[in-house]
Amino acid sequence: MRISTYWQFRQMERVAEQSIERMSLWQRRTATGKRLEQPSDDPVGTVHALLLRAQVAQIDQYGRNIREARLFLQATEQAFADIGELLHRTRQVITQGANDTNDANAREALAREIREIRNRLLQIANQRPDGERHLFSGQATHRPPLVVAGGMATYDGDNNPILVNIAPDRVLAINFSGARLADLYNKLTEVENHLLTNNSLALSMDDLRDIEQYQQEFHRYRGEVGVRLREIAAYEQIHLTRRDQLTGNLADIEEIDLAEAISKLKQAELSYQASLHIFARVQNANLFDFLRGG
Repeated sequence: MRISTYWQFRQMERVAEQSIERMSLWQRRTATGKRLEQPSDDPVGTVHALLLRAQVAQIDQYGRNIREARLFLQATEQAFADIGELLHRTRQVITQGANDTNDANAREALAREIREIRNRLLQIANQRPDGERHLFSGQATHRPPLVVAGGMATYDGDNNPILVNIAPDRVLAINFSGARLADLYNKLTEVENHLLTNNSLALSMDDLRDIEQYQQEFHRYRGEVGVRLREIAAYEQIHLTRRDQLTGNLADIEEIDLAEAISKLKQAELSYQASLHIFARVQNANLFDFLRGG
């Protein structure tokens, strides 16, 4: 009888321990909302979850790349817009300066305005929108693209594109070379000299024609930037939709149904209480009770 009683005691003890483990499990799952605590909980689900997390991480990287691309492209678009305004005013000054009735003071005032436009162009060309990288230096972002010496500008960047992966099958160039900005700077110097020397023929013929060509060129550049900005916006939306799908699939694997978890917890608590009750009865049992048939 001692052996039988001891065996019942050990059995009830194991039942109680299992009840405690189940109750603790569902308490943790209810608190954390997670179904998978370790790979052994669901080996197949764990592998699938790892694959999903890797895909989410890749999409997040594309998102960071898109934000970088947007910063550069938005700054470039604004730069081209500002240059467009400078060119518009330059054309007005040239038209006004080509008038033979301008005296020396008027020509000097117009030349001074061209110098201000030229200085503003230099600021735009050598800007660093993120405080570190120059916008128009190609891949040589550590140095200013335009260097001015003796009133003439030279391009000190390179013509290499900065490429950014915005999708598995799409690489986007996010920068424009500043070489044409150096050319424009030097053209403005010519315009200034023609104003000072009252060369109305050069102003009305060559300078006006060249500035109109620059207007068309930079308008086209700005349009290209707009196309790229719309493209990255489209890819960003695609990535957001895909990320929502992946995180939803991941939640199906890793997260619990709260109502079901609460129900499981209550069942575990009832099982634990029942095991305690049975355990107490077995613990209090003795041989006398057995002989009496109690």
